[in-house]
Amino acid sequence: MMSEEVYFEDLDLSDDVLDALYDMRFEKCTPVQAQCIPPILEGRDVLGVAQTGTGKTAAYLLPLLTLLQRDEHPADSVNCLVIAPTRELARQIDQALQGFAYYTGVNAVAVYGGNDGARYEQERRSLQAGADIVLATPGRLITHLQLGTLDLSRTTHLVLDEADRMLDMGFADDILSIVKQMPEERQTILFSATMPPKIAELARTVMHNPVEVEIAVSKPADNIAQSVYVCRESHKQLVLNHIFQEQPPQRVILFCSSKQKVKELSIVLQRKGWNARAMHSDLEQAERDEVMQLFRTRQVDLLVATDIVARGIDIDDITMVINYDAPHDAEDYVHRIGRTARAGREGRAITLIGERDLFALRQIERILNLQIPRAELPEGVQPPQAEKEGGKHEKQGRKGRHRGGKGRRKGSGKDNAEQGKDNAEKNKDNTEQGKGTPRKHKGKHGKGKGNKEKKEDAAQPGETTAQPGEAATQSGGAATQPAEDTAKKQGKPRRKSRKRRAAKAGQPQPENGENTPS
Repeated sequence: MMSEEVYFEDLDLSDDVLDALYDMRFEKCTPVQAQCIPPILEGRDVLGVAQTGTGKTAAYLLPLLTLLQRDEHPADSVNCLVIAPTRELARQIDQALQGFAYYTGVNAVAVYGGNDGARYEQERRSLQAGADIVLATPGRLITHLQLGTLDLSRTTHLVLDEADRMLDMGFADDILSIVKQMPEERQTILFSATMPPKIAELARTVMHNPVEVEIAVSKPADNIAQSVYVCRESHKQLVLNHIFQEQPPQRVILFCSSKQKVKELSIVLQRKGWNARAMHSDLEQAERDEVMQLFRTRQVDLLVATDIVARGIDIDDITMVINYDAPHDAEDYVHRIGRTARAGREGRAITLIGERDLFALRQIERILNLQIPRAELPEGVQPPQAEKEGGKHEKQGRKGRHRGGKGRRKGSGKDNAEQGKDNAEKNKDNTEQGKGTPRKHKGKHGKGKGNKEKKEDAAQPGETTAQPGEAATQSGGAATQPAEDTAKKQGKPRRKSRKRRAAKAGQPQPENGENTPS
């Protein structure tokens, strides 16, 4: 990893991109940007392992914008395709792109999905007219490919952002079918928060001798105060009451593992007088936008959500994250609690562990290689009963005995009892092995309710515009510093872009925040 500080002007980025960065007061590269931008500018495939908040969005957008300006590309084709797993993350990338591409003249089309016929027609016309960059979620992209409104035969750049999340959501086959529509000679950039075997296999399939960049193992920031309450499942609401009595919720995200639990818990909290709103996949896009806008503008104190906001939503001043139940995937724990303690702030992450969460807790602590501090249970709250875990296995054993009992017509009672016992043991093993593993949707697009929820991941492009600092912060951009102060501290001359040369020559420049990327 590079220990020396690298500045954007040290890299071979275009003057127009540097002008946009100058307006946003971005000077220093983050480590992932310093290591990924040079090989991308050289046209190499890049495999980046970096968790959220490291600046990976700018790490691929900035060099791709430079390549699209510098090299010859057909005006009537899709030249670059960026695929993101969820509409929220895709929207975040779109906002960042608006800022970075402000002076470049590069045109982009956002394809997030949605059921509006007028929107679809607008997407169709934009795609057929050609676009430098298409930003899309897999579900809507597949729809356009199937209907013949999108041609990827001349697309020379492909970005797969948060590829591990896409595979977890069941998009593996879709990704491969999309790649088959593209030319063999292309540049492929893949970013993933983790590097499980399935990602390594995908990289071998779609990439050619990639440059590998690994920034950090998936661990939470040091300034997050983590704790767990190990209690009975039925006592979790008592623990919530205790937490909110000690610290009334302000800028708090409460994660649940199912949308049904999100709906129920948000109603319970509202009835208790807390300013809470629900965020889940059953909401229409306009409803999602409304909830997020209310939360961003502090009109809502407590956001009760599924993992739909665990990645890609960057709000810097979240004070606390509460996991009402542990995520099934231990890696998602890191992304959930990573919503707090951003931009150098302090934050708290509290996880409520019931009987069914004990295995997931062990997985989380194994990955983090630490024991999360146990918080003292409030009065009236009891720890989980050990016999409940045994009771669950006993219940599964009864199921096994029942299956054995069904065979009494074919064999003796003793044989059937032995068979039922074997089935019970097998059930127990399968339960222990299966816990904590995320379900993967393997059906085809458009089939089944789960598929609709996961693949109809749409957002309305261009409905909100990002302010300069906001777009860059949401993309995980580098820390901001005034250019003159930074140059003075370094004591060395810096290369000036056109805009900065004009500023040095004494021509009037906009104040900070005026005429900046929106």
